[in-house]
Amino acid sequence: MERKIRLYCFPFAGGTAQIYHSWSAYVNPAIELVPIELSGRGRRFPQPLFTNLADIVEDVWSMLQPEIDQKPYMLFGHSMGSLIAYELAKKFMQRGNQSPLHIFFSGRSSPNQPSKTKRSELPDEELKKEIFQFGGTPKELLDDPGFIRMFLPIIRADMEAVETYPAEAEITPLPCEISIFNGKQDHLVTHLEEWNRYTTKEIEYQFFDGGHFYLLDHAKEIMEAVNQKALESLL
Repeated sequence: MERKIRLYCFPFAGGTAQIYHSWSAYVNPAIELVPIELSGRGRRFPQPLFTNLADIVEDVWSMLQPEIDQKPYMLFGHSMGSLIAYELAKKFMQRGNQSPLHIFFSGRSSPNQPSKTKRSELPDEELKKEIFQFGGTPKELLDDPGFIRMFLPIIRADMEAVETYPAEAEITPLPCEISIFNGKQDHLVTHLEEWNRYTTKEIEYQFFDGGHFYLLDHAKEIMEAVNQKALESLL
């Protein structure tokens, strides 16, 4: 079957495009999986890190804008990636581009809820403890000096971008269906019902076993849900 829908995927704070590569084993042929590499990491490591979410979104927009009207598309973001997906969708629609068929917001409270933490300002050792408690990063990596020298500047920049993101006072609902994914044991995300205000169409909630980084263990189940939404949109 010819690939007809692009699925742009945005990583969590400190993450790279690599986290989504395992999804290719489960993606429907109707979907073209496009993991997005943010500036300052992965294959874009030499490029600058951004500490402002608006700058991250502008950078991604400049990459995707030339192709965004070529095919129907969906967006998937986890944690910080959800904010990127949301702001990017707004930017495309404000600039007159086609809107996404569907957006998957994962592991993230709605944009109108301000950050209550300043983890980006913690000393290295305290920040490492916080990262370990979140899950998603093996302790042996956090104990590796070479990894830490590379990783901490990235996670600090991303955390600062999230912590300084201005909570919305007024909400303009998106004209597309959205899905809210979250880990059943994720205590970092609150008031998920607030996402109801972010669409003029249908919203669906789906919960998976695990904490904040549940998606690292549920690639097959997540892609089954994504595949279903993609196929429904083609009908």
